[in-house]
Amino acid sequence: MECRSEERRQYIVNNYNVVPVAHIQLLNGQTKYSDAGQTKYSDAGQTIENDYYIFEATSKANGKKEIIQCGMTAARDFLKKINHEGLPLLNPLHGEGGTGKKGSKASGGNESKEVKWNPIAKQLYNAVMWVIVIIDAKPNTAIYEVKEKVWKFKSYEPFPSQVKAVNTIIGKNIVGKTLTQAIDELRHDNDIRDGMCDFDKLVDIIGNYKDKEGNPVVIESKF
Repeated sequence: MECRSEERRQYIVNNYNVVPVAHIQLLNGQTKYSDAGQTKYSDAGQTIENDYYIFEATSKANGKKEIIQCGMTAARDFLKKINHEGLPLLNPLHGEGGTGKKGSKASGGNESKEVKWNPIAKQLYNAVMWVIVIIDAKPNTAIYEVKEKVWKFKSYEPFPSQVKAVNTIIGKNIVGKTLTQAIDELRHDNDIRDGMCDFDKLVDIIGNYKDKEGNPVVIESKF
């Protein structure tokens, strides 16, 4: 949805329920395409070079949902207009502040330090956000549904079925490699924090997965 001018953004807020769904650091070396087959562009009319937001806009008239993808200037304006404090930045890079490219400092902005994360929930959330970044996932898809549930109940251990669901999504969307292997390919151009790529607890859950009757189920880990 085009949102280039302040007037256009005000029109959108007046006529749509606008909700931020993701705040993501664009990594160096990533290649993402719009439906026009071009490099990722902002709906505000400029190339996104650093962190960006994805908003979901639901029409107040007919309930139709649309997606807004924009850089920080337009995102801050939307957040101000909808009176939202903003989302934590998914930033897997070392450093604090800057462009987020290798050899320079990356944007800061992580989740609130006041929250006590369950360690498995944290690994699952990191895995989910990596999947969103790598496959350029759109809102209203299964991976976003898992994201919302894990975020909402971050203090609790996720159900094994949630881990299995993400494992299945990875297998269907990152073909021929594991999530860790896909992340490793991004390391060539990005100084990635290892703590964002630790999925050992998720691998253990998949390796010891059981069905509702308690019978072992053999599943190949995609983490």
